[in-house]
Amino acid sequence: MRNLVLSEHSRHTASLRAPGQLCVDPVTQIIYHVNSEGIQTLSNTSDSDGDGGFPGMSWEDYQAVAAQIIQADVITATNSICVISQEGDVITANLGPIEIETAGSVHAGILAACWSPDQELLVLVTGENKLMIMTADFDPVTEMSLDLQDFGENKFVNVGWGKKETQFHGSAGKAVAKRADEVSVSEVSSWDDRKPRISWRGDGQMFVVSYIRSDTLSRCLKVIRRDGVLQATSEQLQSLEQPLSWKPSGSLIASSQRQPHKLDVIFFEKNGLKHEEFTVPFKSSDVFIKELMWNQDSSVLLLWIQPLPAYSGGNIAENIIQLWTTSNYHWYLKQELTFTEVVHVSWDSENPFLMYVLTTSHFHCFNWLFSTDISCGTVIHDLSCVAVIDGRKVNVTPFRQTIIPPPMSAYEVTFPEPVNCVMFAPDKNCDPSPENSLDVEDSGFLEGCESPGCNTNNICVFHGANTLTFLTQAHMNDLLDDYGCKVMITGAGGNGFTVNIKVHRVAAQHKLVCDLDSAHSITDFRHLYNWTWAAKNTLLACYSEENDSFIMVLEMQGVGTEAGKVRVKALVPIESSVISVATAPNTSFVALQLTSGAVLKFDLITQLVEPYMVDGNELIFPSFCRRVQFCSVDDGSQFVPLGLSSWNRLYLGNYQLFPNCTSFHIHNDFLLATTTDHKLQIVPLVMTALKKLAESKSDENDFVGSRKVERGARIVTAMSQDTRVVLQMPRGSLEVISPRALAVHMVKQLLNELKYHQAVDVMRKQRIDLNLLYDHNPSEFLVHVKHFVEDVRNPQWIDLFLANLNERDSKSTMYSFNYRFGECQNNTIHATGQNNDMNHASGNKVETVCKAVREAMISVSEEDYLLPLLTSFVKMIPSQMDKALKKIKDMKDAQNKNFSVSADVGLRHLLYISDVNELYNVALGTYDFDLVMMVAEKSQKDPKEYLPFLNELRLLDEQYRKFRINVHLRQFKKALECLKETDEYEEECLDLIIREKLYKDALLVFPASSGMAKLVCENYGDYLLSKNYFSEAALMFSRANKLEKALNAYKQAAMWRMVLVVAEQLTFDAVMMQNLCVELVKSLKDKSQFKDAAWMYENYLKNEEEALDCLVKASEWEEALRVAYKHKRKDLIDTHIKPGISEHFEVIIGDIERIIDKITQFTSRLATVRETKLKEHLDFLDGNTEGQLDSDLYSDTSTVAGMSFSRTLTSTQGSSIKTYRSIKNKRKLERKKYSTKEGSAYEDVGLVAALHEMFVSVYNMAGGISSLSTMLVTFGSDQEALILQKSYAELLSLMESKKNEVWPMTVSTGEVEFGPELTTEGAMSRLRGGGTDEGNSLISLRMKELEPHLRHPPPPLPSRTPNWSLQILKDIR
Repeated sequence: MRNLVLSEHSRHTASLRAPGQLCVDPVTQIIYHVNSEGIQTLSNTSDSDGDGGFPGMSWEDYQAVAAQIIQADVITATNSICVISQEGDVITANLGPIEIETAGSVHAGILAACWSPDQELLVLVTGENKLMIMTADFDPVTEMSLDLQDFGENKFVNVGWGKKETQFHGSAGKAVAKRADEVSVSEVSSWDDRKPRISWRGDGQMFVVSYIRSDTLSRCLKVIRRDGVLQATSEQLQSLEQPLSWKPSGSLIASSQRQPHKLDVIFFEKNGLKHEEFTVPFKSSDVFIKELMWNQDSSVLLLWIQPLPAYSGGNIAENIIQLWTTSNYHWYLKQELTFTEVVHVSWDSENPFLMYVLTTSHFHCFNWLFSTDISCGTVIHDLSCVAVIDGRKVNVTPFRQTIIPPPMSAYEVTFPEPVNCVMFAPDKNCDPSPENSLDVEDSGFLEGCESPGCNTNNICVFHGANTLTFLTQAHMNDLLDDYGCKVMITGAGGNGFTVNIKVHRVAAQHKLVCDLDSAHSITDFRHLYNWTWAAKNTLLACYSEENDSFIMVLEMQGVGTEAGKVRVKALVPIESSVISVATAPNTSFVALQLTSGAVLKFDLITQLVEPYMVDGNELIFPSFCRRVQFCSVDDGSQFVPLGLSSWNRLYLGNYQLFPNCTSFHIHNDFLLATTTDHKLQIVPLVMTALKKLAESKSDENDFVGSRKVERGARIVTAMSQDTRVVLQMPRGSLEVISPRALAVHMVKQLLNELKYHQAVDVMRKQRIDLNLLYDHNPSEFLVHVKHFVEDVRNPQWIDLFLANLNERDSKSTMYSFNYRFGECQNNTIHATGQNNDMNHASGNKVETVCKAVREAMISVSEEDYLLPLLTSFVKMIPSQMDKALKKIKDMKDAQNKNFSVSADVGLRHLLYISDVNELYNVALGTYDFDLVMMVAEKSQKDPKEYLPFLNELRLLDEQYRKFRINVHLRQFKKALECLKETDEYEEECLDLIIREKLYKDALLVFPASSGMAKLVCENYGDYLLSKNYFSEAALMFSRANKLEKALNAYKQAAMWRMVLVVAEQLTFDAVMMQNLCVELVKSLKDKSQFKDAAWMYENYLKNEEEALDCLVKASEWEEALRVAYKHKRKDLIDTHIKPGISEHFEVIIGDIERIIDKITQFTSRLATVRETKLKEHLDFLDGNTEGQLDSDLYSDTSTVAGMSFSRTLTSTQGSSIKTYRSIKNKRKLERKKYSTKEGSAYEDVGLVAALHEMFVSVYNMAGGISSLSTMLVTFGSDQEALILQKSYAELLSLMESKKNEVWPMTVSTGEVEFGPELTTEGAMSRLRGGGTDEGNSLISLRMKELEPHLRHPPPPLPSRTPNWSLQILKDIR
């Protein structure tokens, strides 16, 4: 659906005294003309420095002769020009210091020559009809005769499927089968130049030769491999002509064939068979095709057509150049140029759209590009029309009204001359005036005598030499044809079918008039380029002459009237050639992009040209952009230019948005772009989003919507104020999609305007979650909930909305993209009154919406919204199915109400939206058997299953019936409540409690004083006892007054105090109490609870010696001393206390020595391990690691020195580091992590954890050390106390000295951690920390493997036990 438009044209005077060949240096872009006189340079718009230092040369100056040049090429490897003459000479001209050399000569002469695309091989056809292949150094590779009758390597094989003699031959008889297969071909035409043609395939592996066969004097094609091996020979075709060009992509070989009544361009496959053709729009008796040429990317086929020598009509130009493209198996004539005397035509070897035409007087450079001509309106009345040029026809399709794939169209407009370009009216506001009355139909089309520029659907077509035809929207009974133009309905109907679209009619036609007094006279308007309908009555075009460039301003005056005309108003000079023009909506300026990439601002009113400024700087695109377009951002508050370069880079001013954009389109509020990775990217037109995209280095961004499209898809158009986007596939077919982002955005706009009916309609079609109706603006929805019901009007749609309700906020989850960059202004409305209170009080979205919509439906018409009402009850949390069933029962009982649906329909609806068994159970829970029968009859339940059960229930008394029903429904608490007032069914009730373990519910239901409550407590106690909950079982036994069971439970719970309490409640005598205490003391001593045992001995058993012995074992020295003195047993001090103190002193001293050794050993080993791992780490960074690097050295997501180890290790190991382990394996890994085994992967981590545990245990020894030192001093053992205190102090000093080695203060673990044990000093040191060297970075990385509390040393001792040492022992030596 693209047109080939002229983006740049330059014309330079060329005084040629002899015809010749053009060749272009792909490096310097200098153009050389080689003829029989010599070599000269021609100016080019891309070469501002003239001839680049080459002065030109003459053959005579170097004693060289080249009378007839047949081929000239710039050889980049040698910086020379290779010239081949028909006389047989191969001449090389060095472009540095000019040197002429004849590399070789063919005595028979040379008829054709062609270099391979890589310039490694040269193919020649000599005058003896021989083919020669030479290297770049002109060494022969092979030589063969073209008159060989061999078909080639790819000769077709007859597989013998049937004999010709056995086939049916009609009236001719079998004699036909005996005749030889002969194809009669005639001699070539007299106007054929009889010269061979050579054309290479784009990859340089094959070439094709067109030559005259010596036996038939007809043309034939031979396909030859680059090593000289013949591959295939073409089939014999009548009237095959001279043009030849192999499509660079390698699929087709183009030539021409003359038929009796038509002239065809035909295509061959590489096996020599004819593939397809298309017809040139000329009579075969009038013209012939001189040359065929593909451009470099195979997208355009050039035809050089000349009239036959015998033609005398006078209506055909001397030279016609046509540009053809193909899509969907149809060939389009996109451009037609006419010239008088053409010497040479060629494509550029680098730029696929740059075409050179050399005439006897001028040198032309045409730069083409593909562009989609679409209407650019932003309102709903714009029909998204697309106009496609096809010779003299313009195919128009309004995509808003109909989707018709090419090559068809809705209708076509035929013009008397070939069409040059198509322009749609700009998106400008037209100010109404008394002279311009604007009548707007419902469809949005303008009536009356308005300017064509007031409707974006209107079209201006430039055709012929200087004719502009204006097409406007037609109305009923309008005459469509006029001024020699014809409108014909094609794909949209016609021929008796109804036409349901708006078509164009021919409104006016005017000739271009130039009455300016200017030195630059414009003789041919067809060479104007970049045509733009810039304003209501203004057209723009670009013009270049020699080295001067201009902007031509054309004014439309009274278009459509007799006095109307289009005149050249001004010719404004521009510093260099303009390659693209962009209009800004509703502004008075356009942007002009120059060849340098700079963008100028051209004011249409003042006609002043100035640099276009962005953020105070001149705008210069980083590279040439083949398309520039303005888009309004931030609700139209500013316009930003977008540019798409030839290298698929999309720029926003000076910034790059996408590096791989193939097409883009400006939608109302979004930028749509297709990319080379086959995605449609959707970016909101918000400056914040665009800048984030420009700054982002990632392909995936949460502020860019994306969906996959077919490979190579491009955007044709996107309907404004709609969700549809039209994409064209590479083969030409169309696909219409509705991206989710556009659909949700349209729903947002409809919801802001409270158009709920349209919003629901769009959401249903696009499968958008209906929760968005509420989530978009909850408070506003609740305020207008009645309007929602009235506007939707469809009970089924409301029912669908209620059925899809859930607690998830779709605005922040599924459709967060559409709400990421700000909210609509209408969303600032806040609900007031009752609805707002309900919204905030409930906190339950589903319940809130169901209540609000239900009340609205009841207030509007309860009878019309029965089904949504039922759904609103079912969707409540918890579900209120019982109310829905009662509603149906009331409907069935009511005879005077006229409901829109019957009760049976309502019941079937409930059965559809809910489970039938659940609905049956709900009905049963209402205790209404009529309701139960009504549900059961509509379900698929077997009456043999439920009727006996219901009949049985009918015979029971009311409370017991409810009990049985609730038990059946497993509503056990309600079942217990049914029997709490009676003792008749006590046994059955207790069995239910025990079977279903309903102890907690039963304790809440039955009064504490009732007998049932005591039975429940006793059984509950037995249950807890079986689960080893001894203390709780004892409590239940106590409540049930089962004290013996409570006593045993307290014994098992080791709650000896409560055992004594229960024993007193049981009134134990002295002997029983004595035996009980002995049993308890024995149990306490077995559990090392010596302090509690000592209390029992002293207070109950009256045995002070055993009590003191237990206190000594518990290291309770002060308490033991108190007991000895209280009971006058000083002898126990010498026998128990002093020996115990001495023994404990020895144990503590030994423990301190052992801990000192362990800390020294662990810290030394930790330093060694860290040094080893640091060396491995540095070797890894330097790339010196050999073999597999231990991945356990690094965490899954950590980064050191700016390098992501997860990414690096992934690439080296071939799989991701991150693994997903089971819980069992995780626990095993945690145990391995804290292992101190030498050589293990986590040895350093295990050593830190072990040291942390040692430090904590040492700090916890402070209280015992202080108590033991006190006792030693008390009994005069000052020396032992001093040794103990010094040993512990040395241990603490050692620990403080090792802290910085284990936990370096400069190491930062990437986060500042705080906890209950963190001191102020520790917090400040952590906040100031943060290493920069590699060692500390690695330690920080390894520390992250530890639990957070292990990553830092434990708090120092003063914060735990500040006064552990005795002052009297200090400073003693």
